[in-house]
Amino acid sequence: MPKEQNISDSTAQEILHGASELFMRYGVKSITMDEIARHLSMSKKTIYQHFADKDELVNTFARESMERQQCQILNMEKSCGNIMEAIMKLSEFLRSTVCNINPGLLFDLKKYFPKAWKVFQEHKRKFLKEHIIRTLTTGIEQGYFRKDLNLEVMARLRIEQIEIAFNPDIFPENEFNIKEVHLQLFQHFMLGICTLEGYEEFNKILKNN
Repeated sequence: MPKEQNISDSTAQEILHGASELFMRYGVKSITMDEIARHLSMSKKTIYQHFADKDELVNTFARESMERQQCQILNMEKSCGNIMEAIMKLSEFLRSTVCNINPGLLFDLKKYFPKAWKVFQEHKRKFLKEHIIRTLTTGIEQGYFRKDLNLEVMARLRIEQIEIAFNPDIFPENEFNIKEVHLQLFQHFMLGICTLEGYEEFNKILKNN
């Protein structure tokens, strides 16, 4: 299978789905091709007919995961007229996603799979940053966010907040609930950018949830 192409073959999709389940649950480094084959009740030879090696499988996993997340975020953005409602839904989506991810996953990608890590970094620098800047701009126009915000700084800060929650050196898994960490960081961010009207709307949505 040529690299960087969309997966359309049903067997390749099955392999990718099974591998993704294991990667999300246990991280990437510890999972072998043998374990993926056992998980799928499939021969390792069949896997290698669709993916040249584990690197290619991990790279495809990273690319497709980011593409799927982008579609989900854009759909949420379109479905919400109130930007405060949209940003709350996005936060809830990210927290629910976090519950299904092994905290060591990003560390594994960064240390052992540079191509897959690059996919994640590009997703952050391009899509996520542009999405956050667009959201902040709309929030300013709707009167919920402060007009004096430096959008570039705030977008980068929010992205790093999301990633820092996965850092085991700062938030060890045995000491912190990662979902709670994300919620605390999100609330801290929001209270720093809101106007009085935005603060009141934010608290109203929190109470309703």
